[in-house]
Amino acid sequence: MPKPPAGRPAGVPKPYLRAGSKQWQIKVKVPKGAGGPGQIARSLGTANEAEARRRAPLVAADIRREIEARRRNADGTRKDQPGDPTEEQRKTAAWWAERRVPDPRADGRFLIPDELAPTWEAEINRVLGDPISSPFEHHERFEPEREAAARELRELTLGESVPVAHELDRYIRQEGIAASYASRTRSAAKRLSAWLREEGLTDNIHAVTGRRADAFAEATAGGITTSTLNSLISALSAYWTWMKRRKLVTENPWHGQSRKVVDRTGNAEKRPFTDEEVRTLLSGPASRTLHDMMRMAALSGMRLNEIGSLRVADLSKEAFTIREGKTAAAARQVPIHPDLRGIVRRRSEGKSDEDFLIEELTAPPSRQSRRGGKVGERFTAYRRELALDARKDGRRQSDADFHSFRRWFITKAEQAGQPETTIRAVVGHKREGITFGRYSAGPSMTQKAAVVAAVRLPKGTPRDLWAKRP
Repeated sequence: MPKPPAGRPAGVPKPYLRAGSKQWQIKVKVPKGAGGPGQIARSLGTANEAEARRRAPLVAADIRREIEARRRNADGTRKDQPGDPTEEQRKTAAWWAERRVPDPRADGRFLIPDELAPTWEAEINRVLGDPISSPFEHHERFEPEREAAARELRELTLGESVPVAHELDRYIRQEGIAASYASRTRSAAKRLSAWLREEGLTDNIHAVTGRRADAFAEATAGGITTSTLNSLISALSAYWTWMKRRKLVTENPWHGQSRKVVDRTGNAEKRPFTDEEVRTLLSGPASRTLHDMMRMAALSGMRLNEIGSLRVADLSKEAFTIREGKTAAAARQVPIHPDLRGIVRRRSEGKSDEDFLIEELTAPPSRQSRRGGKVGERFTAYRRELALDARKDGRRQSDADFHSFRRWFITKAEQAGQPETTIRAVVGHKREGITFGRYSAGPSMTQKAAVVAAVRLPKGTPRDLWAKRP
């Protein structure tokens, strides 16, 4: 195992002479979250170098005790969130995790084999470093950070205190968890760890009882939907089930913690935009990204993420090609509306086939199909700036959202007398019935182009606001 360097005790700063001073002093770095300056300098009260070296460990220990006191609350808990362990600490913990043996007296606990007991004791002493107590004290003291590191290694190795996320990587690797589900599980674990600390508890899987799992669910429910809450609970439950099978925990506190989804059909009903709202939205001070995507949604009926996923290779002279989407019917060709050709030319000029049409969008690494997600958030803020935030019967959400452009497109196509089966083909809805749903190959591109061309922006809506801008 790694050993501290020879010479000056590990962690003790080297004394130095400040310019113009005869007194030796030391500097101690202040960790993030402790407040105050980035480092603390203190005189050692001597002009003798040998005496300064003797005093340095004691003075450094006093400074670190002050720092540790500043970074903790009255109950002893940390004010800041502890950072990730170092690479060396990870390797040390992993080394011992491979050699420990289950404690036959208690699930989730482990023992160090007798033959490794001397090595274990030596490792704990290595992590502790040299004592910093003075000759006048009756017991040895160690630097607070080294004491904490030794305690964490012991508790983690013996299974006494295991952070919620500690086994996540192994769980995801062994179970072959998909990237999107792994992201959800990590998010759930992060929320749980933060909540445990906020409650003055330890970030420890053994601190999560059934009662605390229920309290976490209640505390989390306020800012998210019931479906989202249940997805987090489900992810944690699967993780705990895996840990239970490996004797890391004795029970799964998440069993039965999901919440009933209340039927809010009436409250969730959305509507198409009115013509006046479409005119206002396309005339306002939107960014180029939002302006282009609103216009494309209104004149094609495409979904937000379908627009965000378009590449130059998905364009032809007459149509957008949607390669995949929300449903099987989403894969389709959508004729390009005459009023969108300027945007298409402007955005595809000088790009390669693999470039995105709306190149400035981003997406989470695990959800590359969600390149339009942030635009939905920006659109909500933009709509509210324009005072277009009608809410029926005091509901929490607005009656209309970005998807209302798609609703408006379908409404206008129907009001223009276009056939429902052709409208379905354009917007990517499943074609129903045996005749059209099973036997027909679908409408021609000419028929679909007629649907798209039948939709006109409201009178008074300006043309492409960015057409002449750089």
